[in-house]
Amino acid sequence: MLIATSPLRQADETMRRLVNGMLHGMDPYGTLKFALLGVALSRLLTQLRDRSLDVGVRSWLLSLVLPWVKRLPFVRRRLAHEAEKVRASLEPTVLKDVTSPCTRLPFDGLSEGALMRLIDSRREIDTKYWKDGMVTGAVYHGQQQYMDFIGKIYGMFAFTNPLHVAIHPATRQMEAEVIQMVINLYHGGPDAVGAFTTGGTESILMAMKAYRDYGREKRGIRSPNIVASITAHAAFDKAAQYFGIQLRHARVNASMEIDLDDVRRLVDANTVAIVGSAPQFPHGTVDPIEGLARIATARGCGLHVDCCLGGFLLPFMEKAGFHLPCKCDFRVRGVTSVSCDPHKYGFAPKGASIVMFSSAELRHSMYTFVTEWTGGIYATPTILGSRPGGVVAATWAALRSHGFGGYVETTRQIVGATKAIGEAIKEIDGIELVGRTDVCVVAFRAAAGSDINIYSLCDAMKDLRGWDLATLQNPPAAHLALTLPSSRNATQFSRDLLETVATLRADKSGKYSGGTAGIYGMCASLPASFIEESVKVCLDIYSKATPGVEENDIRAD
Repeated sequence: MLIATSPLRQADETMRRLVNGMLHGMDPYGTLKFALLGVALSRLLTQLRDRSLDVGVRSWLLSLVLPWVKRLPFVRRRLAHEAEKVRASLEPTVLKDVTSPCTRLPFDGLSEGALMRLIDSRREIDTKYWKDGMVTGAVYHGQQQYMDFIGKIYGMFAFTNPLHVAIHPATRQMEAEVIQMVINLYHGGPDAVGAFTTGGTESILMAMKAYRDYGREKRGIRSPNIVASITAHAAFDKAAQYFGIQLRHARVNASMEIDLDDVRRLVDANTVAIVGSAPQFPHGTVDPIEGLARIATARGCGLHVDCCLGGFLLPFMEKAGFHLPCKCDFRVRGVTSVSCDPHKYGFAPKGASIVMFSSAELRHSMYTFVTEWTGGIYATPTILGSRPGGVVAATWAALRSHGFGGYVETTRQIVGATKAIGEAIKEIDGIELVGRTDVCVVAFRAAAGSDINIYSLCDAMKDLRGWDLATLQNPPAAHLALTLPSSRNATQFSRDLLETVATLRADKSGKYSGGTAGIYGMCASLPASFIEESVKVCLDIYSKATPGVEENDIRAD
């Protein structure tokens, strides 16, 4: 024992002499000041290290300086000017389809006939932009007879509430059955559990909340972090902001899949979860889930697999005749949670997502309890209290009506179209694929040395051919998320893209050099906090109601 402790005693004696030498001649106040400065320096260095792992030192320093810069009068004037330009450009586009505006509650209620005429006209407006199958994502089924059927079931349960299980036992049963059906698709086994949420974002929020609380309770983690790719969905950033979790972004490789070596570098004792995407939204690449699982298992943290986009394609791909990039479910040791959206390729109405956990213990950390409220014991599994029963019943009906075989067939159409477009893009001079066409997304950008501006190409595809594509950044790119309507137009899309590239290259007028290209060009030259000022304007416009008729201008028939 004496031999074992001798080096420790020597180190202690060395430290004692060092500290005493540094503090020699100091009075008690000087000693205290020295200690406080040491603590402050230590905290600063720790924060600098954490920020460098998260957003980088440069971005962190900018975040400290820019709030003060934005207070300068000339900067405020410039930001206001740019925001007004955004408003003037966007507001006419957003409000162009406004019909019969009404911003005051009419004194006399409308009759059913009058209401239905208004509703029919507004449904026509909300249909015209996607019915030709030329938009990315958004509407995943599109067949009117099917949507009417699902809508009818939704209406039958529109006034039920899963919060009140004793009053609506059938709604509770359908919700439980939907959760279990999806768990079984993901090979959850007897211990796996889940919850029904309103969408992929809420599922991700709930999973991250569970990891934060589980890490605090079981591992004593007070400063949690999660590690996710730079391509992971923005909902993980939202979860980090909401729940006080540090989000560390890992690099990607040339295929746009998460870099496993960088994940290993970023994971530490405070990591509560690693995130993998299957596929990731921007470029459609499936992350190496099995590799991430090995890291998570070795480091003792959770692994969340975000299958929100591919959730009702991946389980059916092999039966549909496609190669599965990797296992993305609970068969992989180390996967502890999965999010999956029936309201995408499960063809349920919007507001349907499932978050699954490998154990009830982890799900318990997602729950919220208020046990001493004067209104009684309050507990909810997810963010919402009251929830719409209509979406539960309609989701149950969507799953039951398609069955496993039905989803195999829709997977065959959608994944097949994705891969066909990917092959066609390889033959178009001037553009190239970004990432891989693993599941349902095809992304492309200007090839190295090409004179094509990808944002101008998107504007031209919209203006000349009617295609509404998603624009990406870092790197500049565009993507099409295939759905049933757009998968039927795969050949047309490939032809339109080829011809539009040729048209854009021949155009010398610069017709498409503004628009989206101009917006992203401006964004590339500004810090993120400056861009946020213009984005605020966009969100404000989306909630703007155009002043309309006064309360007595509408009368029931």
